[in-house]
Amino acid sequence: MKGIWLKLLGLIKGNKVTTFIVVLVLALLAIVYFQHQRIQHWKDKYDEEVNIVDVLNDSITYYQNKHKEWVAEKQSFQTSIEKLEEINGKLTDFQKELLVRIKEIEKKNSIIAAALIQTNVKIDSLMDKDAGGTAVVDTTNKKINFNNLASRDSTFRYDIDAFNVLPAHLDTKPTLTFNSIQLPNKQFVDFYWKDNKKKGYPVTFSVSNSNPYFKVVNLESYIIPNVDKKYLDPNGWQKIGNFIFKNGKTILYVSVGAAAGAGAVYLLTR
Repeated sequence: MKGIWLKLLGLIKGNKVTTFIVVLVLALLAIVYFQHQRIQHWKDKYDEEVNIVDVLNDSITYYQNKHKEWVAEKQSFQTSIEKLEEINGKLTDFQKELLVRIKEIEKKNSIIAAALIQTNVKIDSLMDKDAGGTAVVDTTNKKINFNNLASRDSTFRYDIDAFNVLPAHLDTKPTLTFNSIQLPNKQFVDFYWKDNKKKGYPVTFSVSNSNPYFKVVNLESYIIPNVDKKYLDPNGWQKIGNFIFKNGKTILYVSVGAAAGAGAVYLLTR
């Protein structure tokens, strides 16, 4: 730093035009720094408000990924707990439930990414043969066993015994025993930045289920505090902006010091 200072003094000493240009450039750098901070402050507040409105109006989007899995996707809240409490009246019961859980986590963590997922399992008109099932008849015990345990079907597993299904007395009612029903499912959860520069790259949360019988019917997620892409995964221009923002005070101090030194040199060399 001392070497740079000496070179700067050597450059401007005895040259009034150079002195004026250096002072002007340094002053402009200081103005740019303050303007950058001011603009960034209001932009962050605007992005936060836009995010809240978008999430409140957003609904779950469903689509199939490359693995043929059904994905449920919804934008995440990116704000503070204080702000969420301010808009508590606008939150759904499901969102409020997640907020209560987030406040419990906050006691131990300063950065939180959490989601609340509600899924339903619904089976419509499924025949045993469609799931690779077989029937074993036991005439002695008047029982039929239905199962697909030997099948390769990985979405629906069952083993059922039906009693009194062979001819019997009319007053004897058939019975059915569910020995086991299994619906294996793999669930993949993903937080990622949505490619929308205009809205500040909002975070989107998605859940995919390998089993088509599972459907996400409610989904909410919070990122607290706001995780900003321009700081964690910046592009080229954002890296330059981040450098100015991060080193703004240093640039300002150097600017003021250089300007004062240039002014002193100018006065002494008149």
